[in-house]
Amino acid sequence: MSARSQPTLAQVLNEPVIYLMWPRSVLMQLAHPDIAATEVVSGVYGNRGAQRWAGTIEYLRVAIGGRDEHRRDLIRDVNAVHAAVRVPDDHPEGVRRPVFDPRLQRWVVATWFVSIVDTYRLLVGPLDDDTVERLYREFQPAGTLLQMGPADWPADVAALRAYVAYMEGEFPARLPRSGPDDPPEFATPGDVAAQVFSTYSLRRRYVRRIGRVRLLTWGMAGEGLRSVYGIEWTAAHDRRFERCVRSIRRLHTYWPGTLRRRHGRRVTRRYQRSPHGRASAGLRASRSPANHTARSSRTPTNDDPRTGRNHR
Repeated sequence: MSARSQPTLAQVLNEPVIYLMWPRSVLMQLAHPDIAATEVVSGVYGNRGAQRWAGTIEYLRVAIGGRDEHRRDLIRDVNAVHAAVRVPDDHPEGVRRPVFDPRLQRWVVATWFVSIVDTYRLLVGPLDDDTVERLYREFQPAGTLLQMGPADWPADVAALRAYVAYMEGEFPARLPRSGPDDPPEFATPGDVAAQVFSTYSLRRRYVRRIGRVRLLTWGMAGEGLRSVYGIEWTAAHDRRFERCVRSIRRLHTYWPGTLRRRHGRRVTRRYQRSPHGRASAGLRASRSPANHTARSSRTPTNDDPRTGRNHR
């Protein structure tokens, strides 16, 4: 790819396949005990996972490409949601509001950036080192809107990768899962990871694609992250993963970038026309712990939204 054709961050975020960065980044985040504790309590991945998924991408698009007044709206909405996030009283670290901790937000934002870059390189095309450095500088507003200051950022991409490698070295050997005899309401960090792929809140037309999303996510995750979640990965999985990647990349050769990125541009314009538009509304709905409470009395379905266990 020539220097002239290297994308801006806005173009990268408007690629349809960039939505695939979300499950991989979430699995990296859930391997951190403080982050996992908040998500076990909220239950949003099982009940409102699709809204959380779309809301994250829309947040990034507005944080990077939005005007100042739109960013102020985002700050207000995100802080309002985060103010309601708690962890259990018996959490070993005693941290009740970890979402306001710049240390934890650094990890969240780092997983976003590396997943965006890795997803683009895998499914769209190469990015040279200078471009990745430029994208990293463009990406920083995504973190500075989330309680991070400039000093909280790793200095460059090399420092960021070193930080990510260090954090991956701190992952637990295995995240716990609930047993078959535990009630569906009982959830562990390992169960929350299964909820990432729940079809409970997906629109019907996307349900049939979740198998491919799961395959691509675990393929991109690497052996270290797969072992944390106890995911079996065989040579057959590897071959399926490579075939899937080839088919997506082949599609991109026939699908011009301006057409591929049309949906992302349309979503961003929709938000810009309405300061309290779809992005912030989706974020509020997807992050609120009340969503879990409102559904706690439901009878478990085949794809249980609370534990991610399949009851078929």
